[in-house]
Amino acid sequence: MGTDQAAGQRLTTHGLYTDVRGAAAPALLFLHGGPGQGCHDFMAIQGDLLGRSVRLIGIDQRGVDRSAPIPEGTTLTVADLVEDFEAVRQALGIERWAVAGQSFGGRLALRYAAAYPQHTSAVIFENPVWDLAASSRAALEPIAAMLAERGKTEAAQAALAAAGRGDQSLDALREAYLVALRALGEERESFFVPSADTRARLAQVRAAHERPDGSAGDEGSMRHHLALMADPASQEPVQHLLAGLQLPLLLIVGGHDPLTSPEQREAFRSAPRGRVLEVPAAGHFVHADDPLHYASAVSEFVRSAAGDLSGPGTGQVPATGW
Repeated sequence: MGTDQAAGQRLTTHGLYTDVRGAAAPALLFLHGGPGQGCHDFMAIQGDLLGRSVRLIGIDQRGVDRSAPIPEGTTLTVADLVEDFEAVRQALGIERWAVAGQSFGGRLALRYAAAYPQHTSAVIFENPVWDLAASSRAALEPIAAMLAERGKTEAAQAALAAAGRGDQSLDALREAYLVALRALGEERESFFVPSADTRARLAQVRAAHERPDGSAGDEGSMRHHLALMADPASQEPVQHLLAGLQLPLLLIVGGHDPLTSPEQREAFRSAPRGRVLEVPAAGHFVHADDPLHYASAVSEFVRSAAGDLSGPGTGQVPATGW
């Protein structure tokens, strides 16, 4: 497992906190989900592993965690974030980089690659959420099963009823999803992270997390979440963009992931140069469930896309071992 790097820095006029690991080309940008989750957990687990073979850049998106806070009432759009990522690329002097996005970050990675294909060498999607309605609907049935197992029959029935109504709006589906999650109470994390070992790993990582003075903190991350979810572009399905990307694409999905619905996985088939890796034992955070295999697969893919397989690898088994 990697450790926190104290030498993070803030880049661009929006004070984006960046964490850079490794000096070797090629470069890889990681985009966190949430919205508002921050890159700390990913970099603490994957930073040193991936940093052996790529130049890994993690960003706390605008107003999130260690980045500078955004004022209350600030308008924030997906397009703003895409331009932030491009500003970081320019500030770091990187000509082309691969982009990895987890969960909602997979949506952002797709939007960035579609806007700046000339600066993108490859894209990795880890359990992406390209369609909020489809993801919300897909999550309701497994949440209902967990609720039923715990004797919360009424909440389970409500979740199943919402999942079965085909005419539900996005707002209604999202509300039903959030209500069902709240009904899980303290067991909510186990829905996304079924492995007790992984939950313990993440708890250890989060306990060691420190923020610099002037950071956005938890309040700022929530402000980011609310502002971004008010942007209509965050609500629109984006999987149609896959067909237009003439780039190497890797979809990493956990066997227990509840959010990347079958429809979204099927849409990935339209990508001209797409490859799928399924990790049967993993949940929503494959990079935390199986850090060594994740690092090996991503390193191999990024370096292959950049045409460089001569540099140092991670020293772990290849992706075909999954």
